Amino acid sequence: GVSRITVRQALGALQAEGLIVKLHGKGAFVSHPKAAQSLNRLQGLNEAFAAEARAISNKRLAWREVRAPAAVAQKLGLPGGTAVYHLQTVRYLEREPLSVNNSWLLAALGERLSRVDFSQRDLIDVFEHEGGIAVGRADLEIGAGTARAADARLLKLDAGAPVLEVERVVHDAAGTPVHVESAVYRADTFRYRLSLQR
Repeated sequence: GVSRITVRQALGALQAEGLIVKLHGKGAFVSHPKAAQSLNRLQGLNEAFAAEARAISNKRLAWREVRAPAAVAQKLGLPGGTAVYHLQTVRYLEREPLSVNNSWLLAALGERLSRVDFSQRDLIDVFEHEGGIAVGRADLEIGAGTARAADARLLKLDAGAPVLEVERVVHDAAGTPVHVESAVYRADTFRYRLSLQR
């Protein structure tokens, strides 16, 4: 037999090297490299991970016409309470939950996309092909946060676990905002990568 202290020391060394991750009350697990998406160009996750042959899939939780919340209406340049489409999905990387995404689309765009299967596709790709939108740019805000109970359950995290919070506004080629997204990513499995030049 091996003493508990020896096992703890060995696990501590493996954790320090990033080979395992310890989850309070759950045990120690093999650590996988974090998935990283480059911010050097506008692309969806499917496109970003295609070169790595990593599978991204989406589970649609909600798709309905709603009245735009005030913050969403402002970002879309609409009067408060204007009809928009709300899409909620859980995105999976290699069948493990990666993010919970809430998207709001202009009503006309939402109507055109109501029968589209989003399960294996990026919204940007859908906008360009089925939506008839020439995507021009996206504005992003990225911050650190903690998982709310509902998101934590969907992401298989403890409530209060660290997450990345991403707010994105997609504009068409003319600069008109067409899509607002609020996403919560698992901080233990995902990161953004950016290369800057001076």
